[in-house]
This record gives sequence, structure tokens and C-alpha cells, in this order.
Amino acid sequence: MSETKWTPAQRAAIDDRGGALLVSAAAGSGKTAVLTERAVRLITDPEHPVDADRLLIVTFTNAAAAELRARIGQALLRRSQAEPGNTALRRQRMLLQRAPICTIDAFCLDLLHKHFQALDIPPDFTPADPGSVEMLRNAALSETLEAAYQDADFCAFADLYGKGRTDKAAGEAVLQVYDFLRALPDYDKKLDEMLAPWQDENGFARTCWHDILMQEAARSARAAKELLCAALNDCREDFVTVQADAEASKKTPAAKEKAVAAVNEKFAEPLERLENSAALLGEVERLAGAGEWTPLYDGLTPYVLGMEQAPGLKNMKKRLTGEHKDAVKTRADEAAKLFEKIEDLISCSLDEAELDRKAAEPCLRALFAAVRDFDARFAARKRERRLLEFSDFEHLALRLLRDADGQPTELCQGIRQGYAAVMVDEYQDTNALQDALYRCLASPAGDDLFLVGDLKQSIYRFRQADPSIFREKLESWPLLPGGEARPRPEDGRPGENAMLALDANFRSAPQVVAGINFIFEQLMTPALGDTAYGDGQRLVCGAPGAYEGSVEVHFLPDDAAETDAQYIAGRIEAMVASGEPVRDGGTTRPVQYEDCCVLLAARGDFPAYAEALTARGIPVYADARENLLDAPHIRPLIALLRVIDNPAQDIYLAAAMLGPMFGFTDDDLVRLRAGAQTPDKRTRISLYGAVLQAVQSGAEDDFTRRVQAFYQRLTALRRMARSVPVEELLEEIFVSTGYLAALGAMENGQRRREDARRFASFCAGAGAGGISALVRAIDAATLAGSTGQETAPGGARPGCVTIMTIHRSKGLQFPVVFVADTARQFNAADTRQPVLLHRVCGAGLRLRPEGGEGAYKTAAYTALSTVHAAEMRSEQMRLLYVALTRAQDKLILTVPLGIGRTSNPFAKAAAFLAAGAGETLNAQAGSFADWLRAALLVHPNGGPLRRLAGNLELPFADTRSTMALTVQADVLPPEEAPAEAEEPTRPEADPALVETLRQGFGWRYPAAALADIPAKVSVTSLVHAAEQTTLERPGFLSKDGLTAAEMGTALHAFLEHADFGALAAVRDAEDAAVLAAVRAERERQAAAQLTSPAIAGKLDVYKILRFLRSEAFRRICGAEDVLRELAFITSLPAAEVMAAQGRALPDGPAADAGVLVQGIADIVLIYPDHLELLDYKTDRRKTPADFVRAYRAQLELYARAIDKRFAPRRVTYKGIYSLELGELIEV
Repeated sequence: MSETKWTPAQRAAIDDRGGALLVSAAAGSGKTAVLTERAVRLITDPEHPVDADRLLIVTFTNAAAAELRARIGQALLRRSQAEPGNTALRRQRMLLQRAPICTIDAFCLDLLHKHFQALDIPPDFTPADPGSVEMLRNAALSETLEAAYQDADFCAFADLYGKGRTDKAAGEAVLQVYDFLRALPDYDKKLDEMLAPWQDENGFARTCWHDILMQEAARSARAAKELLCAALNDCREDFVTVQADAEASKKTPAAKEKAVAAVNEKFAEPLERLENSAALLGEVERLAGAGEWTPLYDGLTPYVLGMEQAPGLKNMKKRLTGEHKDAVKTRADEAAKLFEKIEDLISCSLDEAELDRKAAEPCLRALFAAVRDFDARFAARKRERRLLEFSDFEHLALRLLRDADGQPTELCQGIRQGYAAVMVDEYQDTNALQDALYRCLASPAGDDLFLVGDLKQSIYRFRQADPSIFREKLESWPLLPGGEARPRPEDGRPGENAMLALDANFRSAPQVVAGINFIFEQLMTPALGDTAYGDGQRLVCGAPGAYEGSVEVHFLPDDAAETDAQYIAGRIEAMVASGEPVRDGGTTRPVQYEDCCVLLAARGDFPAYAEALTARGIPVYADARENLLDAPHIRPLIALLRVIDNPAQDIYLAAAMLGPMFGFTDDDLVRLRAGAQTPDKRTRISLYGAVLQAVQSGAEDDFTRRVQAFYQRLTALRRMARSVPVEELLEEIFVSTGYLAALGAMENGQRRREDARRFASFCAGAGAGGISALVRAIDAATLAGSTGQETAPGGARPGCVTIMTIHRSKGLQFPVVFVADTARQFNAADTRQPVLLHRVCGAGLRLRPEGGEGAYKTAAYTALSTVHAAEMRSEQMRLLYVALTRAQDKLILTVPLGIGRTSNPFAKAAAFLAAGAGETLNAQAGSFADWLRAALLVHPNGGPLRRLAGNLELPFADTRSTMALTVQADVLPPEEAPAEAEEPTRPEADPALVETLRQGFGWRYPAAALADIPAKVSVTSLVHAAEQTTLERPGFLSKDGLTAAEMGTALHAFLEHADFGALAAVRDAEDAAVLAAVRAERERQAAAQLTSPAIAGKLDVYKILRFLRSEAFRRICGAEDVLRELAFITSLPAAEVMAAQGRALPDGPAADAGVLVQGIADIVLIYPDHLELLDYKTDRRKTPADFVRAYRAQLELYARAIDKRFAPRRVTYKGIYSLELGELIEV
């Protein structure tokens, strides 16, 4: 057995015992192997051995925990095999099975199960599924809002966003604040902390918001000044050159003097403007840097009001000339944009900030009160249901471990003594609440902590991960002395904190490492990525060899996903066809499809890339993490569970029967339905009724026996569901139908089986109340969009190119990685929320001017928006790092050029970089492409890009990286564009050719008359085309809260579903009895969800009473059959259709052209020898004559269509029943 060769840094991480250690482990540095070996050596330490179950190892996912446990177990097994007589090793292998190697949620859940009696939680609590959580949240929120609206301040807050029309924005704000706080310890105190700055009278200058805005203004001013100074220098150089050229072009002294004077005049104002602008920005930088808010605001005010000329060269660009004129224009324009940004940052005086504080404080106080109320109501509802969600696990665990003052409890002291070491993997994705838990579980001095992570790979900010926790330790903890392991402190003294970097990358080939290093050396800074990309963060190639690997960057003509996808598909096809080499152990082999992975920032464009690959015959697997309930192999299980609960559901019963568990075909179901009938032979029978008839038929054929076997199995499962837990029911389904075995035999069978087990686990938790409760939970989870469990992680598929998101790829690696869709804009939604929140910077909101429209940003909101924008870009920088570091042998980037008629991103980037303002340029980026263009401009292989940028003098970066860079378009640099040529002399026209062209262009389409005739129309559109639109009062102004259209919908819905037989039985009774029957029918429809309860409650029962007394209802009662909502489609001559539309009639053959007409008739009454047609109308302010005039054409077309369908019987009566007039009108 060969010994693993550890690097010095890895050995130090494994053997250090001198205190807490933070390991900053770069991508591909073997951190999992180090974590495994450290655990094994702690267990097998000859002097201070630690029992395996005294190691608390926290991982980010359950899969990672399982892998780590397996690795430690394998290592102990190898040692045990090498020392067969070592009974201690055998004991440790047994203890390992109960060792707490798990996620923090799983650890907290176990802690609550063991110590529930110390908290106010039921002993039989269960983890809540997302569907249940969503239902309880919505119910608690409704109650919270109803109570909150009693507070005038909360109403004022809601009016900031909804103007009283809707409470959606206010409700979302409550949930937003609640969800944000749940990632923090002591969040109730945090609300008070966030409110405190708003309660400090005239305290704006003392807030962090003031400092953030001033710092950002100073940085922007400094960058603008640098741009203007560079533009000024270039303009001066051009001035000297143009002046010399003008003087040299003239011969006489007078001419020379005149030419020079003209040049002087031309350049005088641009030079003066640039000098003044640079001086202004210098003063802005000085004031902002000194924190002088009022002088800065006063100085900016004239420019905001247009009283002074803003910095830049607005309306001056035509006066520029010379070699650098384009660069001067670009820099001046960008400096002007930065000045506008400064105006937005310093947008109010201190007095105005104080007025905003007074206006905002009551709103925020009311919002926070509503959040507290929601927290209490939500917790109470969960307690009633004996449910806890994941965030509850952590908060309740923290309550067990420390008291209200933040001191460890007695229980905490006992628990922490049970652990010899606390080891945390993926520490960069920790939030403040989880970090507080780790501090509680560690020793009092915290010297048994071992924290592993990579700040550059923190990409879960949307899950409330807080990289600043890792960064604070990275910046404050000293480096491990000498980079060597420390011994255990003597005499029980506590150890000290230290930091160690693992920077050796064993994943990627040398050129891939060099290319990644080059890109991030240009881009990543403490302000953009949260760390400087220097020593300790820069990758070091850990496995150099003869194989160098490669980095390719291909610039494409546009940013369309299809263009990107087609290029990548072509490149993969060419790579495989030519057999380009990739590593395989110590040698190489030809690349295969399964070696390739296409990484995208989001799933939205997966289809475009999959289609492009498939079109070239390339097998592809799109690893889209999907909701478990949407997985095709889970849907048959859901259908069966719904049928077990209620078999009278045709769609779900058909899905279960057609699924792989029972194997019926479409033809079988058609045969089943065709053979079933009701006694009257007219009423439709349900599919379940058809199954029952087949079972009871006594037939002996194979088909009937199959149906009987299905019915017996379903009956047994339904009987079982009433008496056993849901998990046992699922197990019986798996066993009796062989479904798990069937899944295992399918493609990706192991993953499908794992998904089925995940679904069973969800059912076990959600179905505690029985099968009906499980079905409701499935409905709620479907509505919520998640069960809390997604389909099993994928990775590569044999023989297939893989497409996956960057987030999904974390922890994986591929020989060939394409980073695609780099022009996708960053999602900046977090910077535009109604209320902005930050762990350090507090809360900010927008206000509405009194009596005005729209909302404006308060200074606090602007500051927090600035912070969120910076953090968003930092996370995107880290996401790009994760994407690039997935590559082992070949890294291929596709980047759109982005050059348009008025924009050239290369020229802009070059202007910033040459002026030394690259950091500001990168802080403005809106996509990966923006960063990549800027970085590659200074690469030694970036010549084509520098030509596109106008050949500005840029400093080359010193790098060992070699990149194959191509531009997939013929784009001439601006200075190389051909000059406009003189218009050539027009040749004499050829008369014969002219005549031929005239005849060709004079051709007319023979069927032009049909061009204006529609192929298909609806009857409703024919009628409405001739009607005049009338405006009605909106619902919120109507007395009953419903518009006329909504009331009409309510009446139509009632009559569509009404039980006419029951109503006919009482139509001659007293009004009270009839009204009671109408109300009962209304309640029946609402209970059956045929009509919305809100609409049903507003139904005008007296209009229905008049209808039941009317001639229309008498005709309905006398008919042999009544057809409601009869849909039809028929072909009518174009002349009739055009006449109904009130348009000019076509001539010739066009008049007889067929037009498809479709519609839905309200009521068709069938009599033995004729038909009658009735239509309900709810129109207001119409006379009987108005109804006839408006709807005659509609009913005529209805009658024509119905005549065709029911021939030889014909429509002999057409009537409109006006619910407003209470009258039947013959048409």
C-alpha cells in the first residue's frame, strides 16, 4: 500500500494541534483528503487518541457527509487490515457509525430530539415540508396584515408601495425581513439595532450610511479625475501634433500663423473644459474623503440644477481631432457618468436626511412590529401542527446552548465536553447563526476548531451565506508560524488561532492554472471578490507534467444563446473528430463526449445548447436540478397515491394505469370506456366506474382479468392506507409492483431509485396524518414549488456532453469545460427591494413625496443599495472563479464581442485601464463578459482585442499563461475603417432590363382579395368588433368591491353549474323558499370549488329569483335535454363573416371562401322536432332593442353552426335573457 505524498502545507493542516486553525483551501487542493486524514490521525494518535464518535464534523450537504464518513471508514479499514490484532481500530470503526458527521441542520435536529424537554416544543415534532410551511406562512401572514392595518403607521408603510390598492408589497416586505433575520442569532435584538439609527435625531452624520456614501463618492471622483487627467494629457498631445501639422502645411508666415490660431481656437475650449472638470473632481474627491457632506452637497447642487456645465465634453466632441480623439471622447463620457453617479450618491442635504428620518422611522417601526407579530403567529401555527422548519432547528439549538446574555448554558458545557474536536467543511458558506452554534460547541477557548473553506468559492449568498465571517478570520488570524504544525499546548493552556493556505491545485493542468491565475490577478480584489488574489489565494500547480493543457477564448459576433451554442457544438464535434488529447492517469487519450461540460449561470438557456448539440448528433445530458414532484419517474407514484385516496379522479387513475406499475395502454383505456355505460345510456361514466363494471361483468377474457387484478391490488392498497403509516404503504407499493426494480433497470437507474427513496422520505414526514393529509401536502408542495428535496445530483452521464449550472458544478471536475453565456446580465434584484437589509449596515427604505407620484431613495437606501451591488458583484466574481476551476485539461471561454454602432466595450475598457482606473471599470461590470474583455486586453495574446480598442498603450501583464484567442467576426478597428468613396458615375440604364424589372415588380398576387379575410375568428370577436367600448368603475371603487364584468362572471358561472332540476322543483313556491334554494345551490358550488367563494358571496340572488320565474326558465324546464356551454366550430362563407363584422363584402370567389368560426353557446334546448337557443347577458344600460341590435349577428351565427351539428332539427327560436332587465327578448 503506497503512502500518500502530502505537501508541506497539507501535512501542517493534518498534524497541527496548537489551537484553532482556519484552512483556506483553494480549488482542487485536496481539502477533503486533508480533512479525512486529520480525522483518522486524531482517532489513531498514539499519545492522545480520540474516539471517532467524539469528532463533530459538519458538512454542507448530506452527500458530502456520507462521502466523508465512507472515506474515514475506508482509511480505518486499511489500517485495521495492516494491523489485524489491533482491537482499538475495530472499535473505532464501530464508533464511526454513530459519529456526528452531518450537516448543521441534521446535528441540530438530533440535539432537539435528545433535549426537547428543555424547550417549549412537543416531543413528537416532525420536520415540516415546504408545502406545509408555505400554507402556514400564508395563513399567519394574512392574520398579521389584518392586525397590522389597524396601525396607521403600517398603513403609511404599505402606501409607500401599494398605494392602498394591494397589500402584496407590504406582505412581501414582512416575509423578506423575517427570512433575513432568521439567518442571524438573537434576531429580535437585531430589529432594535436596525431601528436605532432611525431614532437618532440629527444623527445621519454618525451613521455608517454617511460613511459608505462618502467613501463611494470619493472612489468615483478619484476614478473620474484619473480619466479626465488621461484625457487631458491625450488632448494636449493631439493639440501639439495638430498644431505642428497645421503649421507645416502652410508656406507663408501669415498662413502659418492663421493655421495655428485656428488650431488654438479649436482646442482652447475642450482643453479648458477638461482642466476645469479634472479640478472639480479633485475637489469632490477631497471633500468626500474628508467626510464634508454639506460643502460637497452645496458644491454639487448647481450641477444638479443645470446652473453649471457638468464635467465632460458634452456638445464639444466635434471640435476634437487628432490621433487620440476617440480615447478622449470615451474617457470624458465615462467621467461624466461617474459624476452623475456622485450626484445620485449625495442626493440630499443633512436637513433633508433628517426629514426623511422622521418620515421613515414610524413606517419601519410598524414594519418591524408586524414582523414580530408574524413570527409569533407563524410559530404558534407550527406548534399546533407539531412542525418545525430547518431554521427552527438552528434557533432552538442555539437556545439550548446559550442564554439570553450569550453565555453558555450548563447543557452546552456538558455537550461541548463530549467533543474532542469540531471540524467544519465549506466554512465560507456559513451564516452568522451557524457560526454562533460552532462557537458554542467548541471548547471555551475555541482552540479545538478546525475550519476549512475557500472564500473564493462562497457562492450561496442567496441562501443567506455570509462570506464576511470567513473574511474576518482570514484577515485577523495570524499565519501558522513557519507554515508548520504546532504541538499540543502544555499544561492545559489554551491554543491560539492561526491561518494556513492550501494553494496547490492537483486538478488542473499547468496552462489551465496559469490562465485562471492570470484572469483573477487582473480582476479579484478585496472590494471585488472579498480577497486579494495574491499569495495564499493564487493557485499553484500541484501536478506539473509533460501535459500542459490549454485555455481558449473565442469572441463571437453577438450575444445570442443560439450563436454561442452552435459554436460550442461545432467545437466539441471538431475536438472529438480530431481526437484532441486529455489526461488519463499518467498518459493521455482522445477526448470523448462525456469529458465535456458546458457551464451556464442559469438554466433558462439549457434548451438552446441541448438543441445545438443534438442537431449535430452529439448525445447530451442537461443536469437541471428539478423539483422532485416534477420528475417523470415520481409522477406515477403521485398519481397512484391520489387514486388510493380517491379513485374517482379520471386523470390520476388513467395516469396510474398507464404508468409502468400496471402497464395498461391507451387502447386498453379506450376499450374500458367503450364497454361501460349507464342505465340511461346517455350519461358519461367515470373511468373508475368503467373499471367496476368490467370487474363485475363476469367476463373471462385476458383483458378483464387484467382489470380485475388491478382493481384487487388498488382495493388492497386503499384498505392498507386506512391502517398503516404512509411509509409502510409506500414500501408495499414498491414491493408489490416491483417499481424500484423497474426504476433500477432504466437509464440512470441508481439516480431514479434514489429519487424514489427521497420521495418516500418526504411522504413519511408529510403523511403523518394519513393518506388524505399526504395528498394535501403534495398539493401544497406543488404550489410551493418544492418538497425541500430535489432530484439526486447528477454529474456526468456516460457518453454524453453535460450541461449544468455553475452552482450545480461546485465540487465537480471535468476534463474539458466550456464557460458559456458569459454576456448574461447579473441579477441585481437585491439592490431594488422595497426594503434593503444588511447584517452590518441595517435597514433602508424608499419614501414617497407627499402628494407626489413615484418613490425616491433615502440616503440610507442608497447606501445599502451600494453595499448590496458591491456584494452581488463580489459573489459573481467568485461564481466565475468556481466555473473556471472546474476544468482539468482544457478551459474554453466563449465571449460576445459586444460591439455596436455606438458602443465598443474594448475601447471603454482600454480607456479605463490606460488611465489606471481598472478597479472602477470592474466595479461597474454587468456580466462575466465585461470582466473577461477587460482582463484579456492586457494578456500578451490579446493583440486582436487591443486593435479593436484603438491600439491604446496598455501595460502587458507578466504571465506564464498562453491562450488561444480568436475573434469570430470581421470587425475593423475604427481607425482602419475605409474612407467614404466618391459616388461613381451612374451608367446608362438598359431599357430591356428596365422593362423586365418593371413587369416583375408590378406582379400582383392572384389571391390578393383573400389577404384581408381571416382564416379563423370567434363569434365573440365578431360582436365586440362592432361594439363601442365603455369604461366602468374599477372594482375597488365599486360599492360591492366587484366590477360589472366580475358580477356578470358570477351570474354566468352560477347558471353554468346550477342544478336546474332542484331549482325547478321550487320555482312555483314562495319567494323565501326559492331564495333559500338559490343560496343552498350557491353554497354547493362554492364548496365544490365550481365558483370562487369571494365571487359567490357577491351573487345577486334576486336576479336569479327573477330568472327562475321567467319565460326563459319555463322553456328550459320544458325541454327534452339541455346543453350548457356548447362549444362549436364550423365553416361559413366569408361574405357572411364580413357582414357580421360590419366590413365591406368581398367580390368574386373570395365571397365564398370558407372561414372557420368558433364559439360557445350558453344554452341549447333540445325538443323532439326542433331546437331553441338562449343566451344570458348581463349588460347594463341597454334596452331590448339595444340587445337585438348588438347580438343579432352573434345568435344568427350560433344558430347556423348548431343547425349544421343537429340536422335535420333546426333552431326555431333565438332568445336573449337579460339578467339586468329580468326579461326574455326574442331575436
